Amino acid sequence: MIGRLALALLWAALLTGPAHAADASAAAGMFARPVVLRGTLGNAQIQMTLRPKADPAEGIEGEYIVFGRSGHILLAGETESGGLLMEESENGTDVSGQWEGQQDGAAVRGTWQSADGSVSKPFLLMPAEAGASPARGQR
Repeated sequence: MIGRLALALLWAALLTGPAHAADASAAAGMFARPVVLRGTLGNAQIQMTLRPKADPAEGIEGEYIVFGRSGHILLAGETESGGLLMEESENGTDVSGQWEGQQDGAAVRGTWQSADGSVSKPFLLMPAEAGASPARGQR
């Protein structure tokens, strides 16, 4: 009898596990798999790469660059219902800023704020594929 109960519990776990993973993936939206985003942070042009952490339940991670500046700025955070909340670190240890945004169709828009709260800038990001411009001579 215990063998049948264990088997029933195993089947129940197998049947509900993928559904739960699919629900989590749907809630993550565009961040359910690696994505490259391009856009603006204030007046600066940036490119951001985000991906789910090894355990997607722990959120997302990535980095971004500011065109015209050297170095990558590290990112870690979470997504929920199209919302995005991340912290950044320029040195890999200390928090240097926070990102708070919302998916708006294919775009992600919101506000970046410095760690001390003294500077705030709007951001607008689009998936790199969606923002690609046609080759010269094509319309």
